[in-house]
Amino acid sequence: MSHSSYTRMWVQAHGALEDLLVDEHPPTAPRPLKDRLQVFQGLATFYLKYLQIFRSLEAVYDQIVHPQKRRMVRHVLDGVMGRILELKNEMVELEFSEFHYFDDVLQDLKLTPEDLEVPIPQYFVRERMRVLRDREKMLAHVMAKGGHIEQVEQ
Repeated sequence: MSHSSYTRMWVQAHGALEDLLVDEHPPTAPRPLKDRLQVFQGLATFYLKYLQIFRSLEAVYDQIVHPQKRRMVRHVLDGVMGRILELKNEMVELEFSEFHYFDDVLQDLKLTPEDLEVPIPQYFVRERMRVLRDREKMLAHVMAKGGHIEQVEQ
């Protein structure tokens, strides 16, 4: 895909995020819902929509080259990840369970169970690999300095 394709994906994700924020915080205060099932389905719908936005933003962040756009997308991506965690916490507090059944919501949104999986962002993996390599180098240096490498090899 070209740079313009990822820019278009960014614009679409940004628009979807704006629409979702308007849905989440309507101008007029809605009446409180008393039915736990309705509240859960609302939270689950927001959760799944944020997951879709997260996936598209993660793809954009992974492929976009422009450093200023990349930094901005990373900031938005971190915010979306935080909101996903907040929604998950609200669902846990509502249902008193870590495991939820999204069958009805998945059908309503025409999604598959694979869409429920939360992917690990690629930049987490890359940053973690860099940290692990640095630790490995430091450990090898310390062990070589202390003479422990010869003892381990024998």
